Amino acid sequence: MTGAVSTRLRKPYVTPYEEENLDLPLAFEWADGVPRLTYRDALPQEWMFGALWARCGTAREGKVQWHLVHTLRQRRCMLKGLCRVCGSPATDPNTGRISWILPSALAGDFRSPWPTAHPPTCKAHVAEALTTCPYLRREAPVVCTVGDYSPVGVLANLYGADDGGRVVETRHQVPVGLDEPHLLNRALATQLIVQITDLQPAVQD
Repeated sequence: MTGAVSTRLRKPYVTPYEEENLDLPLAFEWADGVPRLTYRDALPQEWMFGALWARCGTAREGKVQWHLVHTLRQRRCMLKGLCRVCGSPATDPNTGRISWILPSALAGDFRSPWPTAHPPTCKAHVAEALTTCPYLRREAPVVCTVGDYSPVGVLANLYGADDGGRVVETRHQVPVGLDEPHLLNRALATQLIVQITDLQPAVQD
């Protein structure tokens, strides 16, 4: 599959590289009578779900930035159900269900929908992710399978204008619902949040 990579979690698909950092020439414009965050040289495809998305390169070169998430690859995983480790489909071809690792806060309540910004993890990489990723080890996660999912929000930095008209960040990495246009207008989205439904405990081999 194009875009998939071979990895032992040393360089996960959704982890960015230093050379993929790009300048963000942010500005405000008026759209439908309200100010909206934009780039000074914005392209139409840089908006999705009503929000402007953070720019990033795709070269996968330079120092690995382990503590960050690559915006475009994370969004691609969420939209297409791809594994965050290898970038391949996380759907089991035999059952049609998607393998997902969720935080311990789920506490066995598989009946309720669950919002998450963490992409799926294919069955082949679940064990490796659980033993290698420091974040997952801290969270005592739950491995489950998911029947369906849909976008419900974004993680974003919110911006405003100071007294001099300069664009300044006012809030960092906050969840914004897709039904909150007053916030989406000043949001720079960095990750897509989806709501997963039809959760079941993963069957252990």
